Amino acid sequence: MLPSYVNAEQRYDELRKSALKSFENSFSESEKGILKARTITTEALHASTAWDTVNTRRVGWDWVNEYSAFKFRHPKRFEMALWQNDKLISLSLGRPTYAGTALRLDLVEASPKELGDRVNVITFVLASLEIYARVLEARQIRIMHPINETVRDYYASFGYTYTPKGDYLYQELL
Repeated sequence: MLPSYVNAEQRYDELRKSALKSFENSFSESEKGILKARTITTEALHASTAWDTVNTRRVGWDWVNEYSAFKFRHPKRFEMALWQNDKLISLSLGRPTYAGTALRLDLVEASPKELGDRVNVITFVLASLEIYARVLEARQIRIMHPINETVRDYYASFGYTYTPKGDYLYQELL
């Protein structure tokens, strides 16, 4: 591995962890007791395999095998494992656009409801994504390739605008 890649990975890992810490500091008192935002670890990947047992997953992304390739290709990536009461409830990945003007949310998955109650993860994912976007000095957040019209409309309810040509939603950061 090239030293430049190792340096970039280390530098952006520190930025990711700092952004997640800032995000956790924004939690309400009741959330601080139950929620943790972390980078994706081997423990999180292992915990995500429990999701494979549920047939209601809309897209069964193979987090264990695909994460390492995404990680290698994108050292500036956004990533978050969201835990509730020490149970993994969400994994998400994104990356800056090539020009660096926007931060993309490429993948987000919540634990299936059949595996237990959890908070509405998308509000937490979008809030942490915005913090990391600001750290990277991005001016826009994009949610890439919503799975269907219902999901697209759900993201739009958070103030995102759909762009059919690129199949993404976006929101400018002020």
